[in-house]
Amino acid sequence: MDRRNLKVLRARYGLNIGEMAKKIGVSRSTYAEIESGKRGCSQSFLNKLQSAFYIPDAEMWELTKIYEESEE
Repeated sequence: MDRRNLKVLRARYGLNIGEMAKKIGVSRSTYAEIESGKRGCSQSFLNKLQSAFYIPDAEMWELTKIYEESEE
């Protein structure tokens, strides 16, 4: 997932980094590193994100595809 999408999603819900991390069940530092691009995100992270924000499968697939392409 493109880290810009994470920032947009977080802003859409009016959450700070700590609140976002808590909502999806990861540590604040892990979330901050993923959002800043210092760390890649795992499938587990993407699954938690999808569940927490009720992202439809088709949209999540597109977001994941974008993320994978940006990692190449």
